[in-house]
Amino acid sequence: MKKHFQKIVSLLCLGALLVGMLAGCSSTSSSTPAPASTTAPASGTSGTGEPAGDGPLFAEPVTLSMMTPSHASWPFQSDWYVIDLVKEYTNVSFDITSVDTEGFSEKLNLQMLSGELPDLIYLLSPGLVTEYSSQGAFINIFDYMDQMPNFKAWYEQNQLYTLSYMSADGGLYWFPQQGVEETNRRGWLYRKDVFDELELDIPTNQEEFYNVLVKLKEAYPDSYPLGFRSFVGSLNQFNMIAPSWGTYHITNEDNRFFGYDYDTGEWIFGPTSDAYREMVAFYHQLYEEGLLLPNFLTIDTNGWQDVMSNSDSFITLDYLSRIDFFNNAVRETDPDFTMAYLPPASFGSEGQAMFPNSAKAAMGFVVSSQTKHLDEVLAFVDWMYTDEARDLLSWGRPGELYDEAADGTRTWKNFATAAEMKQSTGLQTYGFYELYNFDAELSTFSEDCRAATVEARKYDLIAQPVLAFTDEEKEVTETIGGQIQTHVSEEISKFLLGERSMDEWDAYVAEIEAMGLDQLRAVHESSYARVLAAQQG
Repeated sequence: MKKHFQKIVSLLCLGALLVGMLAGCSSTSSSTPAPASTTAPASGTSGTGEPAGDGPLFAEPVTLSMMTPSHASWPFQSDWYVIDLVKEYTNVSFDITSVDTEGFSEKLNLQMLSGELPDLIYLLSPGLVTEYSSQGAFINIFDYMDQMPNFKAWYEQNQLYTLSYMSADGGLYWFPQQGVEETNRRGWLYRKDVFDELELDIPTNQEEFYNVLVKLKEAYPDSYPLGFRSFVGSLNQFNMIAPSWGTYHITNEDNRFFGYDYDTGEWIFGPTSDAYREMVAFYHQLYEEGLLLPNFLTIDTNGWQDVMSNSDSFITLDYLSRIDFFNNAVRETDPDFTMAYLPPASFGSEGQAMFPNSAKAAMGFVVSSQTKHLDEVLAFVDWMYTDEARDLLSWGRPGELYDEAADGTRTWKNFATAAEMKQSTGLQTYGFYELYNFDAELSTFSEDCRAATVEARKYDLIAQPVLAFTDEEKEVTETIGGQIQTHVSEEISKFLLGERSMDEWDAYVAEIEAMGLDQLRAVHESSYARVLAAQQG
């Protein structure tokens, strides 16, 4: 992994983009949609949020059936503002089946067994898309690109982003959302008030990072300056930590065991690399010297929150929204308490002061292959990829829910938090966006948290591919991959705690390689080559 990514240019300029593909066989339509806007999102549609052209998207009323998950923190409400908003600008009404996220998969299974699917389904799981698209339940979006000029324009500008939504057969069955993934942005956090008190500089490399921890320990002998959560079981925090060392961890959430090096075009297994060994040795040293929270491998979220709130640790790694979470709560008793964003340092001999792209969230609409309203469904989803829809479905009607300053900055009139906004209006809830302007949520953050989000974007590495495996490839990932992952987690935990000597690292590498590492690498290579070939047409 290097600091430069020239090869990404070729990925973003992949060959002919499905131009001239057949539009597919549309089903009979109950009404005729007005011509959809052909203005690409990059150049803007109306730019005002007002109904475009001669009125709403459809000349006559259209009713579409839709199945969506319902989030426990903002459960679906049939009288939401966003439902009336969509009807006003598109003439679309919905027959909505809303299911709690916990029971959504089971309900979808029942719908599949009944043979009666709604026109649109908003899915949150790549697994569900893969499972049912292989059965012919959803349309392949590539077959209908010429009917969706706005989506096609967006797609041509976001091919790398879309790779993560493609299926093992090279099809695209899922309309990608874009914007909400920013809620998942993570990074290093630190106690700025304590750093200021001790006149500590922000560390930029491994030596400086270590020295800061030592000085914190000297000033607060009972503390463990570095504290983590989410190491339990599969050592997931190394997904965020390893790239600054120039390597990778096993990334469960992205369906990968290897990291992709855009410079060399190779798939790298991080947990056997020299850089990974350096990382493990460093964290073992921190553990031995009392600079790392001793129960970091087992502590749960509540325990970690107590540690950070009680000033038992001063540096951590988590969601940037935790800045407001801690500051708002602790300042009631400690007004000086200041959790802030800490830019990444470079570590080890191959490291870089960069951070993995953690702003990720895979979700979006699929369209039933049974729909009797295919033309209307395609026109409606295509509208969702316009600037008009992005603005409306992020902020509401022009000037109604927000104030806009002379410089274009917007603030909500009556909502102090994003949760309040979602609960009250339905904006930015499942099924009511494809493109989302994250500024609408960012405006509810504190000034510190907003600044942290903007700053953190500067250190993003190129997002790693999310792979889709065939049944044969899955057999390899589930057997060989599962066994390797278990062995890595167990043995790396031993190295970290000193239960296995670092002198045995070469033996550990040999153990992993003997478990079928080359076979596991081969399925990553074949999966990625397949989706790249599909995008090139």
